[in-house]
Amino acid sequence: MKKRINNFLGVIGGLGPLASSYFYELLIEKTDVQKDQDHINAIILNHASVPDRTAFILGESTVDPYQELESDVKMLEELGAKAILITCNTAHFFYDRLSSITSVPIFNMIEDTCIELKKRNIRVAALLATKGTLKSNLYQEYLEKHGLECITPDEEIQDKIMDIIYHYIKAGKAVDRNLFNEVIGSFGEIDAFILGCTELSLLKREFSLDEIFVDPLEVEVKKTIEFFGRKEK
Repeated sequence: MKKRINNFLGVIGGLGPLASSYFYELLIEKTDVQKDQDHINAIILNHASVPDRTAFILGESTVDPYQELESDVKMLEELGAKAILITCNTAHFFYDRLSSITSVPIFNMIEDTCIELKKRNIRVAALLATKGTLKSNLYQEYLEKHGLECITPDEEIQDKIMDIIYHYIKAGKAVDRNLFNEVIGSFGEIDAFILGCTELSLLKREFSLDEIFVDPLEVEVKKTIEFFGRKEK
């Protein structure tokens, strides 16, 4: 296949579609440009049919998403991607395997977020994420690696977080602000909340959340702009 786009970011998206769209909106808004040609080239695979990552990690499904993600990585590599981003925290369960099959750098959204927390002098962070992300221990391990403490919700609150992600955002419904406030109010004194599911990232704008809520998609927008030699607004 002839390469027609040079110097582009390959995005494995659709995990879910709203989060991928939100990432691209943020990238456009945050890149300092004077004209169309100043924007970062990107190919976004809205691969919505990738099997559910959380269901597989929890053993609720035997359908492994890895093969689909592997095909996406190889496709973007063949097209000439300079870097790859996976807009799904839970999919980073497969990060090491995917990185090992390509020479193209894959951004590590989870570690990048932990590095950002450390830069902000945050010591204790509460993790809001899917059950799959929690079970994978990825955030917990990376936070510990960078000397930070991770607070996770109890089972009742985690069920409510899953409700927000799956029954509201992924289902295309407006999130009940009272339900979200109930989740947030269940934590004690902490320095920050990690919006550790890209569906939850959407709430940063919808609810006008302040900087105590750290959004991994915003972190990766900043990294993308720097990686491609652009300036951030």
